[in-house]
Amino acid sequence: MIEERKPNRSAELAEITGEKADYIRNRGFKDEHYKKMDLDYLDKYGYASKEDIDKLILDILPDVLDKQQKENKVRNLIYAMHKKDKTLVNKGTSRKPIWKKFV
Repeated sequence: MIEERKPNRSAELAEITGEKADYIRNRGFKDEHYKKMDLDYLDKYGYASKEDIDKLILDILPDVLDKQQKENKVRNLIYAMHKKDKTLVNKGTSRKPIWKKFV
């Protein structure tokens, strides 16, 4: 069964309908928030596997995203941090990445 996405609601509509918490939760955070979480993790522990990053982020992504969309979001964040931002470097293999901060 395919679950339909809930339509985006404006903050004003959420306030009128009493769904302010749902609005904020489903809106999610900006990518910078998730990237900062990854970097904080690396500051604390030195490295992270893909599984570590999944555990850190997957559960806090908005509920309007299905499992596959959440996995894609994490993959895209890692890609952006590695290729675009140059804040991550892979010290493992492509099949078993070990992410560290780029120094």
